[in-house]
Amino acid sequence: MDEWYKAVRTLRDESDNGLLVKNFCHDIFYQLKHLKVKDKKKFLQRLGPEFEGWTMSLEEKYPKDLVREILNDDEFWKLTVKTARA
Repeated sequence: MDEWYKAVRTLRDESDNGLLVKNFCHDIFYQLKHLKVKDKKKFLQRLGPEFEGWTMSLEEKYPKDLVREILNDDEFWKLTVKTARA
């Protein structure tokens, strides 16, 4: 978990709006921890209608550019999934 917090701090520090990035990262973590997904393999590969629907729901709450940038960060995505699913 410490590694994940470090990754969030890095993203926050590199951003113009650190608080928004931090809140978004925590929201992703919480949602992944509690999300029920039918096709986990595709979802974890960031593919399929379940992932797209989830991404669109995030874009309703957060700026689209932020959502896409962070979800497309391979290292952060893998770490978040690993930590949330542990």
